[in-house]
Amino acid sequence: MSSDNPLGDAVLLLLEYRRNNHSDGERKLLEIASAAASFLSTSGQLYRFEDFRKSLQPGQVRSLSFADVMHYLEQLRSQAQSAEEKETLRGASDALIFIEASGQHEGLEDYLDYWRSSSLPPVIAAFDTREQADAWLEHQSVPPYKARVLIGGEYHVVFATREDRDWPFIPTPVVGEFIEDQLEKGLPPVVATFDTREQAEAWLAALTNPPRHAFISIGGKHHVAACWKNVNHRAIYPFTLADDLARERQAGLERLSRGTKREEE
Repeated sequence: MSSDNPLGDAVLLLLEYRRNNHSDGERKLLEIASAAASFLSTSGQLYRFEDFRKSLQPGQVRSLSFADVMHYLEQLRSQAQSAEEKETLRGASDALIFIEASGQHEGLEDYLDYWRSSSLPPVIAAFDTREQADAWLEHQSVPPYKARVLIGGEYHVVFATREDRDWPFIPTPVVGEFIEDQLEKGLPPVVATFDTREQAEAWLAALTNPPRHAFISIGGKHHVAACWKNVNHRAIYPFTLADDLARERQAGLERLSRGTKREEE
């Protein structure tokens, strides 16, 4: 495990616990604990969490909302064999305390809904252009490291750290991978059919309570309509993104193969 990312360490360890033979009740508690750590990590709160922990004294704060989860984590900690595992479990408990102290119950509940629905991941911000994203990041006193944002409708991960902002955003093909996963299960049924993209966009904009995602047909071709309520952003993506992703992977393999051949010559 990587000691520089206590939240990531906690997620991995708790998911490992969940894969073991635990009761339904224990699995439920582990789900909440692992989702809490993942929520803080993917919403870019690693630095805020670390600063909070520095000021937190053992036993100083107790979580009332997550009392059952905290009690179970303490049981696991008492049974842990290594100091590293004990420390990781303490980090998981501290994540719950931080969520309660910072009043983020609603954010965690929303993240749990995503966790259970296998939908597109949540984001903390959405921008039309890279310039807008750069300006936003410049005004962040603490960079939201590892948070997900949308730039021009494409997922990016914030890689700016406290020490280095040379590579602030890294694009990641989340939507293409999501569509790939759907296609592996077969074409999903559509909830609405449109002749043009303009009609589909008008339909999506008019929804008063849009779902996280819905499958639609435009001109006979599958698309996914998505909504991120917390940033008031809606978008429509064609299923052809999966084909684009497959071509990019193939091109990457071919470049790697050519490089290997040149080294062997």
